[in-house]
Amino acid sequence: MSFAQIIGQSRPKEILARALQTGRIPHAYLFAGPVGVGKEAMAIEMAKALLCSGSDDKPCDGCSACRRAGRFGHPDFFFLFPMPKSAAVEEEREVLDSLVRDPYVRKQPWASPTIGIERIRELRRVSSLKPLEGRRVVIIAEADKMTPEAANALLKILEEPPADMQIILTSSRDAGLLPTIISRCQRVDFNLLTNAEVAAALVEKKSVPEEQARLVARIAQGNYRHAAELLEENLQERRNLVIEALRISLKDEGTRIEWAEGVLDELDKRELRDFISLMLIWFRDALVLTANPAAVANDQLVNVDQIEVMSKFVAAFSEIRFEGIFTDLEKSIEMLDRNVHPTLILVVMLGRLNRNLILKGSAL
Repeated sequence: MSFAQIIGQSRPKEILARALQTGRIPHAYLFAGPVGVGKEAMAIEMAKALLCSGSDDKPCDGCSACRRAGRFGHPDFFFLFPMPKSAAVEEEREVLDSLVRDPYVRKQPWASPTIGIERIRELRRVSSLKPLEGRRVVIIAEADKMTPEAANALLKILEEPPADMQIILTSSRDAGLLPTIISRCQRVDFNLLTNAEVAAALVEKKSVPEEQARLVARIAQGNYRHAAELLEENLQERRNLVIEALRISLKDEGTRIEWAEGVLDELDKRELRDFISLMLIWFRDALVLTANPAAVANDQLVNVDQIEVMSKFVAAFSEIRFEGIFTDLEKSIEMLDRNVHPTLILVVMLGRLNRNLILKGSAL
């Protein structure tokens, strides 16, 4: 019961393995924690373990029950997630197929979907029937996105849970759940993954080169789902944009504003956050290189392929106020999270860089 497919999360693994070993399994779990850290992946593995008809090492991934549950084809396994009432069966299947490919990256084709009352009514109907193979498992992903009517309907199920059904809720925003729902679940908390865990998983699961995996992990900040999504983007283009931004920061205010407006035609909010994170990593490497030129040999840098550019950059300035730069970049991310206008964030950030980079006399 090692849950070997799950990245990190030793404490949740320990809690769930013990429950399976002792047979003391609550009627309902709440898997709570940040986005992209494996709550849904663990819920699927736990469902497979509960339905497994194989050996003591559950889930065995070899029995018919495990295989069918793994592709969402088991008659006693239900996976509910936010989707519009008008969504076609084919669209729902596409989402489930995305989880078969990678349980950390669920396809999300709709804007602001919810879990409606009709889904929970169907669950109530099914829960009144006997399972076909002994036990029924229900996962409700992003349970905080239930409508009020759906939440109240689920509460009625939790108040009188069928003896042969386990429910697993997942949520990255448990403040959106009714306290009475939370109180009827055994809570299992998931933490952000470490950069090392994310990088190792990218190498193992996605065959990503180690240097690229380290960079992506740093940007993703403990969110494996985001790391996997970053692999689909042109990361090198974003890194080149960091170098361009550094050059633009040395120009006059009008040029900086014009550049910022042009860039934001190409970047959405999440991509802007990634861009600022890349800049933070770039300056962190520059600081390490300044303090310890041997850092390259010691494998302490993330942007190891940009050493020549970085060395020229550092040499071009009489002073680089790293502390102020780190503070300003972190504030830029905070402003983005507070929904400050992106153009204002980027223009202010470039202006502050201008004040913290003291040229020797020649531009980049």
